[in-house]
Amino acid sequence: MYGHVNADTISDASKVFKWTEEVCRALSLTIAAETVSEAQVVLGGIEIPTWQWLVHEIKNIQDIIAKELQGRVFVYIPPEKARFFSDQTVPCVFGQEVQSSFPSAFADIYEAGACLATSRATACVFHLMRVLEIGLASLGAVFGVSLAHTNWAPAIDEIERKIREMHKDPVWRALPDCKDQQEFYAQAASHFGILKDAWRNYTVHARGSYTEEMAALIFDNMRVFMQTLSVKLHE
Repeated sequence: MYGHVNADTISDASKVFKWTEEVCRALSLTIAAETVSEAQVVLGGIEIPTWQWLVHEIKNIQDIIAKELQGRVFVYIPPEKARFFSDQTVPCVFGQEVQSSFPSAFADIYEAGACLATSRATACVFHLMRVLEIGLASLGAVFGVSLAHTNWAPAIDEIERKIREMHKDPVWRALPDCKDQQEFYAQAASHFGILKDAWRNYTVHARGSYTEEMAALIFDNMRVFMQTLSVKLHE
């Protein structure tokens, strides 16, 4: 192919090269990105490039990209797992309410979703237990129970005791929705006890492992539970 490239082709090639450079830089393909950048300078220069130059340049860029990609590993996330992965459109897969109420849980929620999306089921559950502990700490704070120097079991027992005695406290009793709040907190504390026995003890102490199906079930259950907690609790 001989002759000079026409204006329309130069315009189209410039757009493609610009996009290619952006992708290469995003993937840290430095040499390829610089090569594409140099080609764009030629395309935008005074001297009109030839078809032979353009074809050669495209082939050269392809070869450089192929060489730079050697040794790199890319992970494919199938559509059915993509829902667990946070991105710019969904920054927190547990929902904005959970992110606002429990901001310190964001990192573990993100990691739990990323682990599940990349088939690291047991690691996902470990991160979910860390999220759950933030929720329990917030519930404990309502009743003056700290998790700083105690295990879950005595903390939950103490929280449940104080919930049962809410009606004896003049501050709680004066609230018009005291009964509704007592029911909410009692159900939350009971759920923490169930999760402790079913998942946390098994995960932390028994060195248990989980299948992807089990981890997905725990993930969805935890999301609903943390969303429920976010209605009345916050850090």
